[in-house]
Amino acid sequence: MCMVLYLFIEALWFILPAYAANGMAPLFKGMHTIDGGRKFRGKPLLGPGKTWEGLFFGCLIATFVGFLQMAALPGLPFDLSPVPLLIVNMNPLIGFVIGLGAMLGDILGSFIKRRIDLKRGKPAPVLDQIDFLFGAFLLPLALISTIRVEWFILMVILTPVFHLLANGVGYALKMSDSWY
Repeated sequence: MCMVLYLFIEALWFILPAYAANGMAPLFKGMHTIDGGRKFRGKPLLGPGKTWEGLFFGCLIATFVGFLQMAALPGLPFDLSPVPLLIVNMNPLIGFVIGLGAMLGDILGSFIKRRIDLKRGKPAPVLDQIDFLFGAFLLPLALISTIRVEWFILMVILTPVFHLLANGVGYALKMSDSWY
């Protein structure tokens, strides 16, 4: 159990820019849809929920989180761990790439939802919670060789729990139309 805690610390440190990008992008509702209203086989390509503004601000937020992590890293006590931790040396570029990957994963999730006739805002259990993780883990592989498969597995397990908790709070505060 103790090793899971260390893995969690490593994984959370890595995934923070993606969580921030994916969680904050919807707050920037835009007017310029990524798909421009185009259709694919008679169905919306992505739908009106995916905008250039959301993509831009999601990536900007992830970049900022990467900067904050870079600035905070020297003052954090990771070296006091009894087990050597694999902590990614974050910076704005890595934060941006992780955020861009998260946004692209989320866009792919919307594309899949439109193909299976799910309307915007309708739940797609599991897909809604982890689509962004695939992009967030895959895209940075070109820059970071120290990404662990265990981080991905742990985040796939924990992210749906975090997602439901965050959405529940948003719903209770009347910031979201649904608890899921």
